[in-house]
Amino acid sequence: MKKANDYGGALIETAFCLSIFLVFVTGTMDFGHMFSTKVTIQNAVRQAGRYAITGQCIEGTNGCSINRYSSILQQAENYSLGMLTASDIAITCTDNGGGCPTLAGGPGDIVTIKATYPYHFMTGPIGAFFTNGAYTLTESASFTNEAFPPSQS
Repeated sequence: MKKANDYGGALIETAFCLSIFLVFVTGTMDFGHMFSTKVTIQNAVRQAGRYAITGQCIEGTNGCSINRYSSILQQAENYSLGMLTASDIAITCTDNGGGCPTLAGGPGDIVTIKATYPYHFMTGPIGAFFTNGAYTLTESASFTNEAFPPSQS
């Protein structure tokens, strides 16, 4: 025969185990979402780099509507699904024969695109382990520009 005290102990044990289980479940969801965000940013950097190496720019009615540098930033923003802004992206150029006429580089130059995104955790218990409840995701990629007409620099 059970005593009335036994039921209270079971309730406390259940509450304790359930809270730990919920932290694990929300942590799994948080880290899964963080991984998805990282992959999205990685894809945005890669796609912007693939666009950069060809010497293209966003076309308007009379040629380029914006310069190559801004075109590359726009590509990264478009592929990031709204996560990145121009202030989160840095583009640098290493002269490898093209003279780096702009940060987007000339033919043969090495262009590096770097994106930084502060990921804020959705749940408090997981975010408490990180400074200000955020983790900085950084993705970068370097590409050598293909040969393209210097007028596109």
